[in-house]
Amino acid sequence: MASIRKILLIIPSSIIFFLLVPVFSIFFGRTLDVLLGLSTLDLGAATRLISIILLLVGGYYVIESIRILLAKGKGIPLGDIFPDDQTTELITTGIYAQTRNPMLFGYLLCLIAMGLELHSVSIAVIIPTGFIAIWTIWLKTYEEPALETRFGEPYREYKQKTPYLIPRPWRR
Repeated sequence: MASIRKILLIIPSSIIFFLLVPVFSIFFGRTLDVLLGLSTLDLGAATRLISIILLLVGGYYVIESIRILLAKGKGIPLGDIFPDDQTTELITTGIYAQTRNPMLFGYLLCLIAMGLELHSVSIAVIIPTGFIAIWTIWLKTYEEPALETRFGEPYREYKQKTPYLIPRPWRR
């Protein structure tokens, strides 16, 4: 079972990713839509259904990846910021067999869902593209080299056979 300390360490990043980033995305995205003269994004009657599906799938990937890190890896998301709370086991099963970054994938789906629901091209496309670019730089520059150092050859093999972002759900 995850310790209270680890759960408390997740709270600040949760506030950032589930409150501040969405608020920033809404404000900045709507402003960007106006500045760029982008028309409203409307997929008709399917808009709500698509956004709900993306939110459910994205939410599943985010929550399940955090759960697995806590339960199986004995660590927290962004454990590289808190070295004492890094995962102690390389996780290569479950959703981590589908993608090396299920949390990022799920979060992107949630951002896109929010953009669709708000009918904003910027929130659905431009902001997620910028978000993934920033996180890719972080992951490739800091997190992946640190994982290679911590887990060695098993991580390199995992990295070779598991996609960076887009899941392969048929992989188990």
